[in-house]
Amino acid sequence: MYMPIPQAALTAAQAAAAKIDADVYVYNGSIEQPRCLTCIEAIASHRSGRKKARLFLTTNGGNPDAAYKITRYFQEKYEHFTVIVAGKCKSAGTLIAVGAHELAFTPYGELGPLDIQLSKVDKFDALSSGLTIQDSLNTLEARAVEKFFEMVKEYIQANNGQLSFASATKAAGDFVAQLYAPVFARIDPEDVGARARSMRIGTDYGRRLSLKSQNLRADTLRLLSETYSSHSFVIDQQEAETLFLRVRVADAEEEAIVAALGRISRFQGSEFVFQALSVRAKDSLNAPGAENGTADLGRDPTPNGGNSQRANGAAGAPAVEPKKRRGDRRRDRPVAEAV
Repeated sequence: MYMPIPQAALTAAQAAAAKIDADVYVYNGSIEQPRCLTCIEAIASHRSGRKKARLFLTTNGGNPDAAYKITRYFQEKYEHFTVIVAGKCKSAGTLIAVGAHELAFTPYGELGPLDIQLSKVDKFDALSSGLTIQDSLNTLEARAVEKFFEMVKEYIQANNGQLSFASATKAAGDFVAQLYAPVFARIDPEDVGARARSMRIGTDYGRRLSLKSQNLRADTLRLLSETYSSHSFVIDQQEAETLFLRVRVADAEEEAIVAALGRISRFQGSEFVFQALSVRAKDSLNAPGAENGTADLGRDPTPNGGNSQRANGAAGAPAVEPKKRRGDRRRDRPVAEAV
């Protein structure tokens, strides 16, 4: 469901956005596959000819495929793309941040790890980190090796050194095998492989997005996807500076927008928001709502499957009839911008 921004907050945010030489957008909600179409249509209809974009992004995460498509479109349509992190920007939101040329933080802003959340077996309403099974395997392996050497030492000491090392290792190996066999027997190799493959999606998409953004330090993708101890781990500005090359404090105009939006810029709400805050191009000022820069942007996917006028870049702009040359009988056809 689409939630409009309260008019008073929207007016104040637009006033601050008017001072920024960039197209300014706000996104609040989970990142899902249908919503990426909403974003693409809205960006296509709103673009003002500016070369820069700023996105106030608040999300607990969502679908990495949708996050990738949204970020690719921002990269394609703008030469410079900034993500403003004023609140929680987790998981798939971090993937969008990976594709940004620059990150701006307020004191409360936080990113999160890129570990993928997967459904638990027979518990479709419960999620667990894709790293859980790998951490479990690593723990079992470490405990088995530790137990093996502990038993070798005990066997040799118990026999006052009379037991050969080869005999001690064989006895310890048999003991450890019997101890851990029931645990390892419950591991499904196919499930392990599927989860390992799913975990690669964050790094695969991140690698492609970073080719354009060029804002990652060495080994950042591995660190984001493998090393943090929980999915909710707080990556604040100080931590982000160890992972990204261009990280700054939000400027006065950005802070003013955050103040105007309030909780919309801090916490993910129960309803979806995607809104352009900046004024659109002059040739679209006659569109309904264009005087305040909205023009019906950011609604959830259209019932006709997205085949809207916005998707063709028309956005209510007046058609201009080209002058016909004498003898030219060809019928003029409108050219639509592909999304």
